[in-house]
Amino acid sequence: MNLSKNKVGRALCALVLVWMVMPAQAQDADLWKGDWRHETVADGIVLHQAAFTGNLFDANQYLCVLEVAPGARFDIVPAQEHTLEKTTALVGRYGAVAGVNGSFFNMRAPYGSVNYLRVDDHELAPNAFDSYENARGGRSTRQNGAVATFQGGLYVLKADILSRWERDIEAEDVVTTGPLLLIGGVPETLALDNFNKTRHPRTAVGRRADGTVLLVVADGRSSEAAGLTMWELQQVMAALGCADAINLDGGGSTAMVVREAVVNHPSDNRRFDAGGERAVANAIIVKEK
Repeated sequence: MNLSKNKVGRALCALVLVWMVMPAQAQDADLWKGDWRHETVADGIVLHQAAFTGNLFDANQYLCVLEVAPGARFDIVPAQEHTLEKTTALVGRYGAVAGVNGSFFNMRAPYGSVNYLRVDDHELAPNAFDSYENARGGRSTRQNGAVATFQGGLYVLKADILSRWERDIEAEDVVTTGPLLLIGGVPETLALDNFNKTRHPRTAVGRRADGTVLLVVADGRSSEAAGLTMWELQQVMAALGCADAINLDGGGSTAMVVREAVVNHPSDNRRFDAGGERAVANAIIVKEK
């Protein structure tokens, strides 16, 4: 389903309704008057981009939304062992149409995912249930869900109480990430921590009830794009019609690549251009039907 102008309007009107029942930050803002551009990338794959000038959450923002109709193939792909690679390199090496950066990772040796990662039924990174971002043990909010692929389809899943939950998911590819934003159209409760409360560049993936998948990036850390809090990202994903949605790694890692070209403005070089792409440990890619 393509986001025609009418469908964009309906989706963005829905955000206003969601906004009215969420914790208020700028309820009187005219949130969704952006300069939307639409580009068909491949059959069933459409790129939507919008610049907002002070009128999305009372700030300048820049969003990229890759809308993928059912039938395309998704894969979670790793960087080469003991290295990090840019999302552009991963999209190119695996012959994908497009992709976004994946989940959280070590930026210094030993490189690699800090969350559970399985690719083609092979476990590449172990369960980090007791060790990552939670000194008291238990599951971090950055691993309270997962993105999984099964027979080419992409799914967003919610963790249960089992420490080995992700190992039991029936899927070819699995990566844990978080926080979870939406499940079954219902907003998940978000922790009141600085990671969620501070505006950052963000990457997220969502799935509509009809199977359409949305890969979403919001730029940040610049005067042209403030970035989003986690609550703002949650509202964006709801407004775009996602039933299920989850946050991926963000900040300087946030990148969207289409046809091996960066289409957002990664922030690592502190300039609002395509040159600040960071090397990452894994990516979510999409291939044509």
